This record gives sequence, structure tokens and C-alpha cells, in this order.
Amino acid sequence: MVSCKDSLDPRAIDSKNKIIKAYTKLLSQKDRDYISINELCELSHINRTTFYRHYKSLSDIEADIENTVLVKINELFLKANFQDYMTGREQFLGDVYKLITSDIEFYSMILLSNQKIGLLERIIRVVRDRLRTTMTAKTSISPAQIDLILTFVIAGRIAVYRKWILDGYMPPEEVVSETLSKISASGFDKFLTGKCDEGNEF
Repeated sequence: MVSCKDSLDPRAIDSKNKIIKAYTKLLSQKDRDYISINELCELSHINRTTFYRHYKSLSDIEADIENTVLVKINELFLKANFQDYMTGREQFLGDVYKLITSDIEFYSMILLSNQKIGLLERIIRVVRDRLRTTMTAKTSISPAQIDLILTFVIAGRIAVYRKWILDGYMPPEEVVSETLSKISASGFDKFLTGKCDEGNEF
């Protein structure tokens, strides 16, 4: 998970990956205020000198993780074809799912983070803002409705991912992906295309 700006030295990359994975693991167990650098070094099997060679503080680790994840998310936005918003949105959300499952241990720990306001929330904010901009440009839905839709969709998917992780990655990935697609197609897409029956809940 080391970002592209980092050294190509394999030892440096290995050390930073160990630190990042140890930190995300600790975040899945406790609030960041209760994480110490000594504890982090012990879990990642590195010494304090090595830690300070790469990071000055825990905040620097978060910034590195956030930058790396957001670069990947932005790449998915660029890849998605939003000329047809319905198709482009589904492609984007599907690619986000593939990103999560490509390094399930790392993303699981982010999704299970106990932080009240932290890394996951900042990533969600960027995704929500980008999707809001696209929806505003590609649909006729009001800004207030867009905010409600995005809150529902993002929170719902994160809840599904968290349950899937806590249940030991069961059912299989393809079942989770297919189920989310069907939920989207039977509710969200009908709302977007104006085909929801009047009075029905979204």
C-alpha cells in the first residue's frame, strides 16, 4: 500500500507496508488516541529508528494511507464511463468492490476501524463529493435528494461489507456482488429513472 512517491528501495517499501498494516490492524481494535508508537513498532516488528525514518507521527501514516487509497479511487473515477450515468455508476461501484477484495486484509481493517472521525470518513467524503458532482451533472435529481441517495447507498454498502468481513467473508464474493447489484437495480435505478411508484418508499 505504499504510495507512488515512496522510495523504490525494497527494504523501505517492506518497512512502510509493515507499519501501515500494523496501524490499520490496531485501528480496527481501538481508537487512535490509544495507539502508541511503541505498540505499533512491536506489532510491525520494526524498531523506533526505522519508524522515524519513514514517519514523524501516526498522523503521517494516516496521510500516507489516505493518499494511496484516494489515488486508487480517483483512478476508478477516471476509468468509469459516466456518459451513461447508470452504467458508469454501476461500473464504478463494482470496481470499488474489486479494489476492496484485491487486498481484503488491508481494506477490512479500514472498514472495521473504531475511529469516530477518521480515515474511512475522509475517504467516504471524497467518494460522496465526486458522485454528487457527477449526479448533479448527469441527472435532474435535486441536490437534497442526491444527498439522501448517496447517504443511503454508501452507508448501506459499507454495512454489507462490514457484515461480510465479520462473517468470515461469507457468502462468497460473487454472491455479495450480485446481491448488491440486484438491490441497486430494483430500487436505486428505478428512482433515478423516475419509475418508482408514487408513495412507495425508496
